[in-house]
Amino acid sequence: MWISLMARETNLSYDASVSSQKRRSPSSRLKSVDQILSPTRRKQLVSNARDLQQNFSICAWAIRRHLDYVTRFTFEPDTGDTGLDRELQSIVEWYSRPENCDVTGRHSLARLMRLAEERRTVDGDIFLVKMKSGHLQPIESDRVRNPDKISTKDQWVHGLKLNRAGKTVRVGVWGRDGSGGYQFQRTVNARSVLQLAYFERFDQVRGVSPLASAINTYRDLYEGFDYALAKLKISQMFGLVLSREGSEAWGDVTADGDGTGYKVDFGKGPVMLDLDPGDKAEIIESKNPSNEFQTFTQQMIGIALKSLDLPYSFFSEDFTNFFGSRSAFIHYEKAAKRKRKDLADMLDKITAWRLRLFVADGTLRLPRGMNVGSLRWSWISDGTPWWNPMQEITADIAAINAGLKTRTQIVRERHGKNFKDIVDTLADEQAYMNERGVAMDSSGIVTPISDEILQREAAREALETDED
Repeated sequence: MWISLMARETNLSYDASVSSQKRRSPSSRLKSVDQILSPTRRKQLVSNARDLQQNFSICAWAIRRHLDYVTRFTFEPDTGDTGLDRELQSIVEWYSRPENCDVTGRHSLARLMRLAEERRTVDGDIFLVKMKSGHLQPIESDRVRNPDKISTKDQWVHGLKLNRAGKTVRVGVWGRDGSGGYQFQRTVNARSVLQLAYFERFDQVRGVSPLASAINTYRDLYEGFDYALAKLKISQMFGLVLSREGSEAWGDVTADGDGTGYKVDFGKGPVMLDLDPGDKAEIIESKNPSNEFQTFTQQMIGIALKSLDLPYSFFSEDFTNFFGSRSAFIHYEKAAKRKRKDLADMLDKITAWRLRLFVADGTLRLPRGMNVGSLRWSWISDGTPWWNPMQEITADIAAINAGLKTRTQIVRERHGKNFKDIVDTLADEQAYMNERGVAMDSSGIVTPISDEILQREAAREALETDED
């Protein structure tokens, strides 16, 4: 009966809810992320992540590879008005220059977004202040802090002032002094600030780096590599052990009864030792690093890369075959889409804000009855090139013919471009080829157009002109 009741009680509970001496249980006090990461702990977390990025090449590589896949975008206007689209394209290209978008004049809009995602990845979040001049002022995570003097009626959390609903209404901005400390500068209205962050919880107001779960692993790998290299260096400074049976002294015996021993010189060229009977020589050596160490290191690197959803085949290209790499990349693409969406949303907000300023100062004149809210555009992420061009192009053509995909979809997925731009470019090329008297057949073979054909075309065009 007792066994039956015990089994029944076990079946009606979660194992993770029962304390056990076999494993360490976390604290039963549930807190928000912003409470778990106090200002001191957040500073320590950011410091660890930055140190690994600066000093551990594998961590720095993982961050760069992540940025390569999620931060590259192309602006595509889609208002339906060709002239207006070209004007929007020209204006956005002008604004994307360093001197026009960055308040310091150092970074283009593309580099600003790459650096913003880099800081979001390492620090947890980044803030962009929209200036009245139309420039953007980046504020790194550690510079957003609570002001010195805070009213007891106000709710400030890690540099953000919140209203009763938990919405950010003001941001505290600090500057760095020459001694590594901070000096308070100002508070900024939240409407003028864009925050790019990694969020894990609904009630979270500050972002947390996705590297947080892998920092200890990266740190252990960093230190383990140092120890392995130290052991490798010691093993290269090999030693020679000379031993013999019995208690007699080594080598010739002098009048004093002392042995002179063997004199060994590891100079240039091979060394031959002429030993006495019973003597032997051994070289101290160490198999370093061991196969077990290499296998374990490979597994730990793979686990650490998972913090950024990167497959191990990105790090070691010969780790798997073509199909394994392709499968890993497809899964990574799904994870990268969400991160790209955050950046595309940020670019949409920047574009809308800047176009309103262009309309206000008269730089952009919209057609009657149209405002910035009625404009349509997209920020298209870079496409994924074909892995096996012949097979994948054939499959894409089959998908178009079957009506499963459009040309626009495939051009976006493969090249990150607008299909209409390709058509316009092809038309310009064809017109230029006709002008230069060159024709191309369906197989891509270029042949000069004969004078007879050119004369016939000119006569036909003249006839059509006379009829008009």
